[in-house]
Amino acid sequence: MTYTHIRRSVVCWLTLFTLCSSITLFSSMTIASTTADLDKLEALIQQQNQSAAWQLASELMPEQEGDPRFDYLFALAARGSGHLHQAVFALERALLSRPQSSDIRLALAVSYFDLGNLPAAEREFQLLTKTSLPDRAASLVQGYLQRIEKLRNPEQGYWQNWLQLGAGRDSNPNSGVDEEFLFIPLLGQVRLFEQSQERDSSFSELQAQLNWILPQDQHSAFYLSAGLLHSEYAEDVVFSRTYASATAGYQTRWQDYRLSGEVFYRPIQLDGNSYLDYKGLKTTISHPIGVNLELGLDLTYARQSYDELTALDKSQLLAEGWLSSRFGMAEHKVHLRWGTENSQQNRTNFNSRGYLGVGYRWQQLFSDHWTSNLSLDYLSGEYDQPHPLFGEVRDDSYRRAELEVSYRFNPQWRVLATISHMRNDSNIVIYQYRRTRAMLGVRYAF
Repeated sequence: MTYTHIRRSVVCWLTLFTLCSSITLFSSMTIASTTADLDKLEALIQQQNQSAAWQLASELMPEQEGDPRFDYLFALAARGSGHLHQAVFALERALLSRPQSSDIRLALAVSYFDLGNLPAAEREFQLLTKTSLPDRAASLVQGYLQRIEKLRNPEQGYWQNWLQLGAGRDSNPNSGVDEEFLFIPLLGQVRLFEQSQERDSSFSELQAQLNWILPQDQHSAFYLSAGLLHSEYAEDVVFSRTYASATAGYQTRWQDYRLSGEVFYRPIQLDGNSYLDYKGLKTTISHPIGVNLELGLDLTYARQSYDELTALDKSQLLAEGWLSSRFGMAEHKVHLRWGTENSQQNRTNFNSRGYLGVGYRWQQLFSDHWTSNLSLDYLSGEYDQPHPLFGEVRDDSYRRAELEVSYRFNPQWRVLATISHMRNDSNIVIYQYRRTRAMLGVRYAF
């Protein structure tokens, strides 16, 4: 039985139980402040008005965080709107204040289960079996324990995977120049190959992602992932391409810090031939600086190795500081990027550069089914030495904007539409290009 099948089979029972059990919990809590607001929030949850409940819970959070009743209601609202991680944090706070509450512990156990953290979920369910529970609650706990037993052995880890098919159109898939002839000071007027010129083409693509997670406790896990993206184009002069990736890492939480480290390998093929290997390691540290704010830093060291164009081989060092925030049904993230790329050969130092960038991400949940993602990026950098053919120091600026809208039919199936625009401006003509890409796809999670 797959994880998504298990979630679908218990969601009705979970909704019924949480609504009934909330009455028992709330009757035992006597905190008087903002009772009217909390009563309104409870009513919205019972009415299953998930969008309004999450909006109100987010507005109340700055003043009410730490109140066990609010934390419990906030968690139910977060669960209903798909913010499972925030639900877990709120329930953990509430349980610290009321460790004898079986209602809070059950909600936390179910949230761990929905996140795929089966060892933590099993531990909480086992603690619940040692308490006196109503018949309905006891039956629900046993049902979850049986499903966990059928799903996996806790020491063997679990899988989260998806497969996506898409089709669309790309105005310039080879990032070519909108010129047929190019003047090069040392060579004069030169005619470009067709592959270096701008060409419009329709395309189809297959994308797959496999993720294996091995939890150690409720905050730590090892993980492995593998991905594949293959694109085929209608135009013969456009390269088909295959991007693959393999990642191994570990993530944990220490006090209020979230830490992770991973190694990765990402090869690229063009027309079935090996083109580039990109490999390295990445570390991340983040810390909450407010109720809805988190500050983080990503550090990456990588090497690019070309199969034939070995003169282009280079090492890369990248630092990215970011600030993320959650307000209502929206998540925002702003990042600042600094990096260097150093050629592996002294004679090709004209390929070395330093660069700076800024970016913005916005994810908006409109309902239980509709989600949108907007990303904006800008990157600018000057190279170290004059280009040997053009006699100038290359200076580029890159812009990218992408919008994705998706509709989820159920936990397994969703349809999505994406449109993106990329533009690279350079003082050397051959590196200038514009590109617009639109795609419609369907994704299956398993």
